[in-house]
Amino acid sequence: MKERRKPGPHPEKPLEHDLKVRVDNETLAKVEFCMKELGLTRSQVLRKGVNTLYDLLQKK
Repeated sequence: MKERRKPGPHPEKPLEHDLKVRVDNETLAKVEFCMKELGLTRSQVLRKGVNTLYDLLQKK
């Protein structure tokens, strides 16, 4: 018999850290625009932004 698994996603890299950031209205509007355009959550947009900046800096 298979071991019962917990419901929900089981990512290879668990999201075990929380970050709290403060932003102005303009930055929040930009994040929300990206969310709507890309169909992503706020966290996904921020992760994608960090990864994009990281990749850009690695190319230098």
